[in-house]
Amino acid sequence: MKKKLWKKYEAKVAKAQKEARISLAKEMLADNECIDKVVKYSKLSVKEVRALAAKMSA
Repeated sequence: MKKKLWKKYEAKVAKAQKEARISLAKEMLADNECIDKVVKYSKLSVKEVRALAAKMSA
């Protein structure tokens, strides 16, 4: 039982961290920071940052 709860907790934490990284990347992109810098500080992949940038410019 504890393992199941722990896994759910870990999944929620991972999701929250990912959402925070995406939010940071969006703010940086909105401030016209370069892709490399966004990748460095957000810890997202280049592919993920490029996809965010494309969504934001569309």
